[in-house]
Amino acid sequence: MTHTEAKTTEEMIIESLSILKREVDVTELRILKTTKGTVSGYFNDSQRFAEDAEEYDGNVPAIYFTLNPVKPDLFSRAANRSVQRAKQTTTDADIECRRWFPIDFDPERPKGISSTDEEHQAAHAMAKEVQHFLAEKGWSEPVVADSGNGAHLLYPIDLPNDDESTMVIKSALEALDFLFSNETVNVDKGVYNAARIWKLYGTMACKGDHTDERPHRLSQILSYPKEQKVVSIEQLQALASMCPSIAHKGKSTSKKSNTEVGFNLEEFIEKHGLDVAFSAPWQKTATKYVLSTCPWNESHTNRSAVIIQFENGAIAAKCHHNSCSEENWQTLRKKFEPNWNPSPNEEESKKESQADILIRESDEAEFFQNDLGEAFAAVTIKGHREVLKVKSKKFKMWLTKQYYDATKKAPTSDAMNQALGVIEMKAAFEGDDHHLHLRVAEKNGAFYYDLANEDWSVVKVENGTCHVLHEPPILFTRNKNMKAQVLPDFTGDFRRNLKKILNHVRIKNEDDQILYLIYLVTCLIPSIPHAVLVFSGEKGASKSTSMRLTRQVVDPAVQDLLTMPNSLQDLAISLANNYMPSFDNLDGLSAEKSDLLCITSTGGAFSKRTLFTDDDETLLELRRCVVLTGINVVVTRADLIDRSIIIELDRIPENERKEEREVWEAFEKDRACIVGGALQALADAMKIFPNVKLDKLPRMADFTHWGYAIAEALGIGGERFLQAYRKNRNQSNEEAISSHPVAATIVALMRNNQTWSGSISSLLSELERIAEHEKINTKVKNFPKAAHILSRRLKEVKSNLEDVGITFEIRHAGDFKKISIQKSGSNVVPIRPQQGKLKLTGTDSNGITDIELSEGYDEFDW
Repeated sequence: MTHTEAKTTEEMIIESLSILKREVDVTELRILKTTKGTVSGYFNDSQRFAEDAEEYDGNVPAIYFTLNPVKPDLFSRAANRSVQRAKQTTTDADIECRRWFPIDFDPERPKGISSTDEEHQAAHAMAKEVQHFLAEKGWSEPVVADSGNGAHLLYPIDLPNDDESTMVIKSALEALDFLFSNETVNVDKGVYNAARIWKLYGTMACKGDHTDERPHRLSQILSYPKEQKVVSIEQLQALASMCPSIAHKGKSTSKKSNTEVGFNLEEFIEKHGLDVAFSAPWQKTATKYVLSTCPWNESHTNRSAVIIQFENGAIAAKCHHNSCSEENWQTLRKKFEPNWNPSPNEEESKKESQADILIRESDEAEFFQNDLGEAFAAVTIKGHREVLKVKSKKFKMWLTKQYYDATKKAPTSDAMNQALGVIEMKAAFEGDDHHLHLRVAEKNGAFYYDLANEDWSVVKVENGTCHVLHEPPILFTRNKNMKAQVLPDFTGDFRRNLKKILNHVRIKNEDDQILYLIYLVTCLIPSIPHAVLVFSGEKGASKSTSMRLTRQVVDPAVQDLLTMPNSLQDLAISLANNYMPSFDNLDGLSAEKSDLLCITSTGGAFSKRTLFTDDDETLLELRRCVVLTGINVVVTRADLIDRSIIIELDRIPENERKEEREVWEAFEKDRACIVGGALQALADAMKIFPNVKLDKLPRMADFTHWGYAIAEALGIGGERFLQAYRKNRNQSNEEAISSHPVAATIVALMRNNQTWSGSISSLLSELERIAEHEKINTKVKNFPKAAHILSRRLKEVKSNLEDVGITFEIRHAGDFKKISIQKSGSNVVPIRPQQGKLKLTGTDSNGITDIELSEGYDEFDW
């Protein structure tokens, strides 16, 4: 749609920002060459941004802003205000992501002056030409703008801020420069960097003095799409491929295969009627002839083919279409002059290409796919084997080194991309499929723990023994957040060594100590559901430090504490990339995030769209050891509570507090012993595990089975573990019931009833009445508003109600569903404890409930 000019500068700026920015974006305002140096500020308030910009409008050559969103942390540099003589401005590393592909059409003229009307119009004419060219290739509608001296096209994109994105944008701009730049207007190929500052629309462009011939003009958005449609990475790559990457650009006069000293290329073009769109200098010493129609295939139009003549006489020709990929200057010359033969030394063209060398040198690696179809390479680095993603920066560096060692030269990016494409093919069709493991793995009855150190050594854990392997028979993958584990100390009594962790993690309750120690050891077991560890307690209870210490034992990380991401997809990525994802200081969890953590605990996968594709799917495998902290118990949904171990920490008295440095120095002295103790405890438990037979297993059956064996190995005793776990589960079950409005209301319903039956709809009416009386909030999302929803809500907590002696049955009774509820067994129904101190003792004949303080409890009779 056409941009409607606002009445004031301030209104125009705000309107422009609303088109180009999102409300949550942080944007830098930058003004150069003021009387007080560079002015800079960071804004998430468009009104304040516009007010500060307007103050300088017309008094400086130009006013700029960061086109891509800035990382929110920079907001603190100058929050919604501008500062003079700014020492720090936005760098490429400070950009969150790339939202725009910018094209700047700049008329040729002396520096530091405005353009003439003729030059200005020429820039806009070229912008229209490029817009039409890209539209024919399926590109979406751009934002069209007047820079004041030239023209802008802004195409929406959605790319990460990384080296790959930078290269494709740089190459795409170089292609446009090659295809369209001429003697009068240039496509600026230098605007590819992520932190590029851009003309602020609504302000004046004031280069040089304002004259009739070279006037100052308003920069403004001329038109923009009603709905922004993102240009895909494939479209950018297709554009980038249209820029020739041709050798023989040097000034050497030696005769090469395509060197034709004295050959009159313009005469050849005219003689054979080649359709030249335009010719212009290119890269200072060469001349380009861009053809409107491909000489090899007339259906290829719109600048698809090009001929270039270099200063040394070398000539190159190509068409960017795949069907013409084998065409070159020799085939073009032979097409029009069939009797022409290249000189004998043109056999050089047949020599091995850079891509071929890269592929040959990559044979030292073993290529394979993981079970999600991603390509990996196992390579030898400094005498040990590492597993690298084929698309990773480190693999590209390894391959570049292989090429450099063989040729003493650097490969081009085009050659690297071609080689990587072939390598991915080899991994998919020639390599084996391997399941890659993060931190822990199992093979042939043995467990393996990745120490994540420089020599890629692992600990092998088998029946009764642990030892370090430097050439493990299993493939681990690593990521940037993984940190090396200390070399475990297996000397001494492993039971005593493991229990040293309790000198650092302040857990006072004996039952919780037992569960915590066993939890640590179970985290070293792959391929079983893992309990979710929840630390709760008031501030000053050392929850965060306890979480960090726990992670250092199991899964050391560069950033050991994580903040809970806002989006479900970001949470899934965080879970996939951390073996022990540890989320600190939570207030609560949404239903969706709670469900995803359930999947992570027991094992599953999260599906997301593959980046830069429309229909490819990426699966993130999830089975992790999740740790959460919060002042209150942050898990409230029944499913997640069933999978949790909740440990309440007490506030540390002031006379027992230590400096953080002292805490960590003491822990590091013990860490090798603690890690060794945990691994050895697992090794001893492996001998006991096959003989463990339990009559009943709770929901976390594998955890319970292994917990029993580990407790036996630690000398705690399996039955003592079951007792502690049952107590924790009872308390967790109380949390599940009290936090679920339907379950809590059912408990209240059955307080004075041994049985109840009726239709689902009548039960809903009864629960609404009881909820009002019991002050249970019915306005929450998970309180049902209809009978069929009540049925679903009851199924969510069926197992929780059964654990406290309430069972129900739903069956069809003609044209409605009937539900029968009864108390069974000892008719035990819990009440939610307050700080673990409340105990329900009974109800007298007047219906009065007695509550007394207690040190602890398991089950309570009505």
